[in-house]
Amino acid sequence: MSLAPTLAIQNFIARWKASGASERANYQLFLTELCELLGVEKPMPATDKVHEANYTFERPVVFDDGEGRTSTNFIDLYKKDCFVLEAKQGADKATITEAELLGAERAKTKTGTATRDTRTWDREMKKAKEQALRLLF
Repeated sequence: MSLAPTLAIQNFIARWKASGASERANYQLFLTELCELLGVEKPMPATDKVHEANYTFERPVVFDDGEGRTSTNFIDLYKKDCFVLEAKQGADKATITEAELLGAERAKTKTGTATRDTRTWDREMKKAKEQALRLLF
């Protein structure tokens, strides 16, 4: 790998490393930049022709509950015949600061979906997969 792609990867990681707990605010920008980094096609803008939305963010899917009621759900990123992506963003485990050891109150932080590397995180990732499958089948 040449220096330019390596530097681009390092810059991408550095830019996104500190992000966390803000899935809705971050996922479309993150995925668009990831596509640029990988040199692959980016998702297309949404149009009024939903049935033609073959590669787009927030693709609507009508869900029938089997009892005569329907609701519209949204796939975070959809590419026809390729993949469905349900974005989840968590936060890293908090580390105790020196001030907290001396009795200071912990600053409030967001955790997003869950704290990474925990059982709750694993459970939320499984739920995201089930959600994606449910929207498709």
